[in-house]
Amino acid sequence: MEDESKSRKRTSGKLRDKERTKVKMIQAVGKVLLKKGYTGLNASSIAKEAGIDKSLVWTYFGSLDKLVEEYIAQRDFWKYKATDSINNMLTFKDGIKAEYMSGLLQFQFQSLLDDEILQRIMLWGISEKKDFLRHISDERELIGEEVFKIVDPQFKNSDIDIRGILAIIVAGIYYLVLHGKTNGSLFCGIDLNTADGEDRIKESISQIISMAFKKTVA
Repeated sequence: MEDESKSRKRTSGKLRDKERTKVKMIQAVGKVLLKKGYTGLNASSIAKEAGIDKSLVWTYFGSLDKLVEEYIAQRDFWKYKATDSINNMLTFKDGIKAEYMSGLLQFQFQSLLDDEILQRIMLWGISEKKDFLRHISDERELIGEEVFKIVDPQFKNSDIDIRGILAIIVAGIYYLVLHGKTNGSLFCGIDLNTADGEDRIKESISQIISMAFKKTVA
C-alpha cells in the first residue's frame, strides 16, 4: 500500500508539473507577442521566454500553432471576456433589449482599447492567412449565431438589417481602436486616446443601437 501511495503521489506531481509548464508556455506566447510581435512568435522564442526546452511545444501541444491558438482563445473577447454577458443574453426568451446589446458592444470597445495584446491579435488576424486564426474567427461566428437566434426574430417584420448594422459597428470598433492605438492620429476629429473620445464612441454605439431597436415591429 505504501508503494502504491508513493506511485500515486509521483504521478500526481508529474501531472501538476506538466500543467504548470503548459501555463508558463501559454503565458510566454503573450510575452513574446508584446516584445516581438506575431512575426517573432516561434518555438525557440517561446521556449526561451518560458524557460523550457522547445521540444515541449510539440510534446504538450502537438504544434506551435496549437499552442498559439490556445493562448489566443484565452484572450479572445467573444470566446473568453464576453462569455458571462453572452450567456446571460441567451437566457432572454422575449428578445434582447437595446441597452443590453449596446452594453455588450461598449464592453467590446473598452476591452480592445485596454488590451494591447488583443489589439496585436486582431491586427494579426487581418494581416496573415493562418488556419488557426481562421478557426478562431469561425468560432466567433458560431457564438454570434447563438445571439442572432434571439435577435433576428425581433427584426423579422421590420426594414432594419440588424446583422448589417452590427457588422458595421463591430468592424468600426476594430478599426477605430487599431487606428487610434497604432497611428495615434484623430479620426473624424475624435481622439480615441482621451476619455472624451472614448465616451463619444460609446455614446454613438448606444445611439445607433437605440435607433435600430426602436424600429422593430412587435
